[in-house]
Amino acid sequence: MTDSLLISAKPSKRIMALILDLLINAAVSAILLIPGIIALTNVWLERSEANIIAVFIAALISGALIVSFAIFYFVCLPSIWEGQTIGKRVAKIRVVDITTNEGPNAKTMFLRESTRILIFILSFGLSAITSLLTLCLSETHTSFHEQISSTRVVNVNIYNENTNNPNPPAVDQEQQ
Repeated sequence: MTDSLLISAKPSKRIMALILDLLINAAVSAILLIPGIIALTNVWLERSEANIIAVFIAALISGALIVSFAIFYFVCLPSIWEGQTIGKRVAKIRVVDITTNEGPNAKTMFLRESTRILIFILSFGLSAITSLLTLCLSETHTSFHEQISSTRVVNVNIYNENTNNPNPPAVDQEQQ
């Protein structure tokens, strides 16, 4: 598929997808924190060495599970689902590797997401604002982490019922 056949996703779709993905991650994280909260409550009720150790262990396990889920959700899931998370599926958009115009592999997704997180941490969160401005104001609607990882977010291919081609070019529904 040629580059000209893929249409960059609108910023509003991308923002909606990201909000949904973050809500899903927050909900799963809250569930995974329940054992830690219970252990912490036990320490408040009865301060003992065993309860303090239980809080430490619960925090380690909960933290490891939350990080593992985030890696699965933002790196592995898009690698399996051809560049989509649940939020991107709902918004009918996906990440593609600009060299192949196909869904990215796990290595590319890891580079994309780790770059985004590293820049966010190093800028004390200010990169979120610059990414949003770049996303909305640039002609290609791409952010810095996408340029580093050679990816972009495009509309999902819409099947054209008038052709026998199972993979027609992506068309923005508003342009139809």
